[in-house]
Amino acid sequence: MTETFTPPTVAAGADSPLAVLFDLALAIGTVGEDVQRDDAETAALDHVWSVYPDTLGKVLDHDDWSGRPALAGAGLEPCAVAYLDGSLWLHHSSDGDQEQGVLTLIAPCTCGNGYVDTALDGEQDLLQVLNDLRATSGRFPHDSGWPDCDSQRRLRAWGDARP
Repeated sequence: MTETFTPPTVAAGADSPLAVLFDLALAIGTVGEDVQRDDAETAALDHVWSVYPDTLGKVLDHDDWSGRPALAGAGLEPCAVAYLDGSLWLHHSSDGDQEQGVLTLIAPCTCGNGYVDTALDGEQDLLQVLNDLRATSGRFPHDSGWPDCDSQRRLRAWGDARP
């Protein structure tokens, strides 16, 4: 017969070392949203300075990044975004399996209905993507084989709050 182990119930007094440790573990284990934002901005800037020193490292500083806290319910880690102008964005996030972050360039599609993103793999990759985007005025060419851009990431006039 299989027996189920039931751990003993430990009642810790409010001033007991165990109760204090429980409170400390809760406080230390919880990182506030402000700290998450700041850490995400710092991680993005560090990544840019170390991997893209001759390009993004020369044009972006800490004030250009906007950190976002984790969304645990959606399984999203803290991240940071930087607006480059011309409707182009950078998105930096940490990949739990990687020691370094993931940098993604997000640009409008030539169809005018959505955005296309591409993960960047170093400075040479960024330079190639930028040279390709120069020919299309900073827009990724629309590929009819992709899902409809309009159904994924909708572009709209500045200030239009509609989803």
